[in-house]
Amino acid sequence: MLYAGFAILGTLWLSLHLGNMLSFPTQSIPINPIAIVADLIRGDLRWPRASTVIVLIVVAAVVAWVLIRRQLKKRRSVGVLPVDEKANVMGQGGAIAHLTEKGVREKAQQLGVRLGTEDVPGVPIGIGIADGQMLYGSYEDLHLDIWGPRQGKSTSRVIPAILTAIGPVLATSNKRDVVDATRDVREAKGSPTFVFDPQGVAGEEPSWFWDPLAWVDARREGCEMRAARLAGHFADGDDGSDAKTDAFFDPEAEDLLAGLFLAAAVGDRNGSRPIVQVWEWVTNPQDTEPIELLRAARHHYTASGLSSQYNTDARTRSGIFGTAKKMIRCLKLSNVHPWITRGGDRREFDELEFIERNGTLYSLSLEGRGSAAPLVSALTEAVIDVAMRKASQSAGGRLAIPLLAVLDEAANVVRWKDLPKQYSHFGSRGIVVMTVLQSWAQGVRCWGEPGMNALWAAANIKVLGSGVDDTNFLRERSEAIGDYEVVSASVSESKGGKSYSRSLGSSKTFSVQALAQLPRGRVIVFPSGAPPVLVRTVPWWEGEYAAEVKQSISHHDPQRKTEITDLIPGTPSLSKGTPPPEFGKIEEVRPL
Repeated sequence: MLYAGFAILGTLWLSLHLGNMLSFPTQSIPINPIAIVADLIRGDLRWPRASTVIVLIVVAAVVAWVLIRRQLKKRRSVGVLPVDEKANVMGQGGAIAHLTEKGVREKAQQLGVRLGTEDVPGVPIGIGIADGQMLYGSYEDLHLDIWGPRQGKSTSRVIPAILTAIGPVLATSNKRDVVDATRDVREAKGSPTFVFDPQGVAGEEPSWFWDPLAWVDARREGCEMRAARLAGHFADGDDGSDAKTDAFFDPEAEDLLAGLFLAAAVGDRNGSRPIVQVWEWVTNPQDTEPIELLRAARHHYTASGLSSQYNTDARTRSGIFGTAKKMIRCLKLSNVHPWITRGGDRREFDELEFIERNGTLYSLSLEGRGSAAPLVSALTEAVIDVAMRKASQSAGGRLAIPLLAVLDEAANVVRWKDLPKQYSHFGSRGIVVMTVLQSWAQGVRCWGEPGMNALWAAANIKVLGSGVDDTNFLRERSEAIGDYEVVSASVSESKGGKSYSRSLGSSKTFSVQALAQLPRGRVIVFPSGAPPVLVRTVPWWEGEYAAEVKQSISHHDPQRKTEITDLIPGTPSLSKGTPPPEFGKIEEVRPL
């Protein structure tokens, strides 16, 4: 108040003198403020009108300054949450420089990734609260996200990652939202788009098909291993109450399927058999044709193993074949057949061509009985397996244009049991994998505790979102975030008076309760070799493709009415209709 009083008196004194200088005639005004007040009271001094104008101008300027300050403060406070103050004691500055745009762009140059000046240099994560900088994962980092249901993981992580990808994209989901939001944007960039939708999640009609046995490829070395891996996807396809396993019959049934898949891939002089032939063989244990096909193709060891299962006692044989039948039950569904067998004008999906043409593949499936998850899981591994093979033949042993694999709802849609074992190999090959889960327990249910721990350890960018309430998992995250130093003051009274003391202690940055109550729009990122970072998520509607995404969502809205523009043919897509003349001719492919 004292300073305010001096400011007011000074303003009045200065206004009086300036106003007097601007008036005519001028008055003789003393310097002493007390003398000025006395002269004004006696009437010896008159307050000039110009001085009044000056005072009003000063008052108006002060009021405007206060209002502007309040408005700026209000703008800065928009979107600021109480939890944001914790960012000051977490990762920031040089500790996370490798996550900034400059850091990941330098990393891309080191990796030999061809980037355009306007290309996003990595996979978007969000904006660091402490520094206000956009953070990215490099094209060598592997991601593992754990967010609760309906917390914005699709809008803030999955969709932005797909929109900004510079190369081929593989995305899995059990909903159509990601497909609707991104497919038109990817097509506009020149990416051939494929939607694998055997259960009608997005209402997509089959204009192409994928033959799993073409990936097994009996003509190429390692076909027995690929047949076994294909069988593994069907063996691991059950979930929930159906996931009861038998220590004898399940491994035997999986081995039986591996032999039958290889026999179908070998085929006869007319070529390989369709994969649905395996269902016919499993339902007829008396048909020994698979053994004959394998022996004719000189796969004697596999034929011998298959023969032993066919020739075992009736009860054991029934148990093995019955278990195998349960594993491949999705192959009997007529709605699945057009997606995995040739027919009509449907074109065959080629994994290598898909990668070399920077394609976009959406694999959709639902959980429960009749789920096509084994096929989605197998297709996912097939694409990544071919990408790994291509990377091994490329300069530096990695893809020049990275493949982005976004495995949303991975534990439900992509029950790939070997994923944790292979995870650490992907990054060095130019394959960026983002696995998205709803909880730690969900991952444990799919891969077991050791597998989930291995997956977490292999990921370079671990993201903890809101809506997670697994106490044990959150306790470990709280310990990983650590403590921060805090100064506490205390006052004590005695007969001699008061004494003040200050002490340095520590406090949990995030307690288990605070992590469980993490607000939507905030995530905690655990980067390898750096302290945890508090990050604000950036949903797609805040990005550069907001208008295009809105248009794509509107275009694919199931309730949308057909417009005249839909009837006008545009640029032919590689996923629909008759392929253009250049289809199959691989030219130099540049980043999108």
